Parts: sequence; C-alpha cells; structure tokens
Amino acid sequence: MTKYKILNCNQFRKSNWTSVAAILLICLPILFACSHTEKVLVPPRIDLKTYKAIGVIDFSSTPRDDLREYVTQNYIQTVQSAQPGVRFLELGSKKQVLTRISRKELDLDAIKSIGGAYNVDALIFGHFTATDPKPNVRLSSTWQSLQAGAVVEASLITKIWETDSGVILWTNSSTRKKKVASLRADTDGNIKFGASDPEEAYGHLVPELVYANTADFRSCYEYRKVK
Repeated sequence: MTKYKILNCNQFRKSNWTSVAAILLICLPILFACSHTEKVLVPPRIDLKTYKAIGVIDFSSTPRDDLREYVTQNYIQTVQSAQPGVRFLELGSKKQVLTRISRKELDLDAIKSIGGAYNVDALIFGHFTATDPKPNVRLSSTWQSLQAGAVVEASLITKIWETDSGVILWTNSSTRKKKVASLRADTDGNIKFGASDPEEAYGHLVPELVYANTADFRSCYEYRKVK
C-alpha cells in the first residue's frame, strides 16, 4: 500500500514561499537585464525652423499699450533662445499691417494676404493683459507709515497661423500673479507707487509669462524605460 506524506498548513506555506523566492531569484535578474531607465531628450512639439520666415505682429497690450514692444521683444528672444536659427520678420503693429493689406480685421483672408505681402510662411500674434496693481495694505507698528504690496494678475495669449492656408497651427495661453512693486503713504497723505516705468513694474512678470507660454518650442528631458 502506497504511503502519502501529509503536510500540515505551516509546512505547506513554507514550501510555497520557498518556491516563490526561488522563482523571483531567477526572474528578477532577467527583468533588470531586459529593461532600464534612460534620460532621453524629447524634441519640441512645435519646430519653427521648418518655416523659411515667420512674421511677427507687435503684441497688443491692455491696459498698458506702452508694453507692446517689451512683450513682443521678450517673446522673440525667448523663442530664438529655445530654437536658434528661427527666422523672424517684425511687421509692426496690427494697425500698420492691416492698413498695408487694406483689411479691417485679422481674419482668414487677412492672414493669407499678409503671407503674400510680406513673403512669410507663418504669422505670430499675441495679446498681453494685466490688471491694475491691487494693494495689500499694512500699517507699521509705530503708525508712522503705511506700506502696501502691489500685486497684479496677467495673462498672455498667442497664436501661430500658416499663411498659405490661414489655419491656426498652434495657440497657447499662460497666466501669472505676482508682486511687482510697492505703494507707500506717509503721514502727510502722500502716496507713491514703487515703479513708474511699466517695464520696471511688470518686468519680472512678463518673462515668466512668456517662458511658460513658449514651453512647446523647447526640448526637454524625460526618463523612459528602455528595453
């Protein structure tokens, strides 16, 4: 008569764990040998160097129209830093461009006309918006002076059109909130804004907005599993 060895529960569990451990010891080296993580350079989502020339209309700006050139130049510099060799042609203000092509709005026909009039393959235009400084008032402990941090909220919306078809190739928007200057009032009631020059007031805010807005034009590194 054949005898069978009967294992109790503890012996059965121990036997199973031993088998699992043996399998893992065999499989883990194989798995690690088959795949590993590498730092990979990912190209930009939008490659602007494929265009022979890109027209840039001065960005509009509200409520400070005197920021148009500052925002536009910052944008051009940031893009060319991300993609050296991109060829930009500055076209002037929106009003100047529309007057030259005898159009009233920047619509489909206007985009195509700009391509022919200025010999550009693509067109960039954007709009910068900033709120008036909102003070956060603080009174000194000696009650001799009043100090307020001036905070503004700003946004930047940009678009790129292909001038042969008039279609929108790309669009993006970015928003930021930042302390840009200060307000001060003395005991005589005189109130002063910490920055009279708009570039000084919004100088730190604009580059941050532009950098965030142009993320699709920059290469970046990612960690990926490679087999």
